[in-house]
Amino acid sequence: MNGTNPPVEPDDGEAEQNEEWTSEDYSSEEAAKRWRNYFAGLKESPVEITLHSQEPFAAQLVSRGVGQLRLLHLIAPPQKVVHREIVQDLAASDHLIHLIYAVRGAFRARAEGYDFHVEPGESALIDNSNRFELDMYTQHEAVDLIMPYPWLAQFLPDPLSYLGKPMPMDRGWAPPLAAMLLTIAREGDNCPQPRTLVAEQIGHLIALALGVRETVAIRPSARLAQQIMRRIESDYADPELSPEGVAADLRISKRYLQALLTGAGTSFVRELTAVRLDKANALLTDPATKALSVAEVAYRCGFLDPGYFARQFRKRFNATPRMWREMA
Repeated sequence: MNGTNPPVEPDDGEAEQNEEWTSEDYSSEEAAKRWRNYFAGLKESPVEITLHSQEPFAAQLVSRGVGQLRLLHLIAPPQKVVHREIVQDLAASDHLIHLIYAVRGAFRARAEGYDFHVEPGESALIDNSNRFELDMYTQHEAVDLIMPYPWLAQFLPDPLSYLGKPMPMDRGWAPPLAAMLLTIAREGDNCPQPRTLVAEQIGHLIALALGVRETVAIRPSARLAQQIMRRIESDYADPELSPEGVAADLRISKRYLQALLTGAGTSFVRELTAVRLDKANALLTDPATKALSVAEVAYRCGFLDPGYFARQFRKRFNATPRMWREMA
């Protein structure tokens, strides 16, 4: 679904917003301006864009939420991307690691202590807490997987030790990861499994591709966090589902439950809202459930207040539930 602007950066509870944008609807000058403004406005990783080419601007951007992750799929002209160093202390969930996969076109990356080239078909991890520069010399296609550091640390014992090391995506265990990233980019709206589970699979594939022998996710605390996520996925339609109830069923305190999810880079409310909206999107766009009223869709997805549901839906999809159904 094409928007009038590049996708907006999600707030807490909007983790799975999906948007698509193309420059075709604008003049070259206006499209380039919107492109730069979008990336300059990213909440956690704002970047400055300098275009190298004087040719008419042409670009495409797809943004998909996958559980706690965000995946950007870009087709863009030659450009330089500069991310300024973040001076203030980052909240745990705002410390992000980017996995940038150069599908077509090479780029040079400079970061604190690193200066390396990423060739077509390679990927690299980059830390958003430090300044970095990416120089794309030619028109390029890339996937940028944005991951909260605490979430990635479930799968990699020391994520920072893997920074700045280009990884071929056609060798060893990397091809399944490359295939999954491209499939999400191109077919994300048709994902048959809950997206938090897809994110978990991505984490394990990253660990496999990097040769990690034992992921942190096998620890009891990580298994508990996964149990909480699965409970949200299975019981999202229950309007009484709460962190207190889930904590009691798992025989842990609510405070510990919240700490587990914070350590995974998310929160109970964020995950529950994202899953409920994901299910509502499926019901609103499925011809088999077209007869359901918007209020009934809200109720089936665990929302008791249709007005609150409509506000949350609009925040995520930039459209009311009724408008979204009509556009499907």
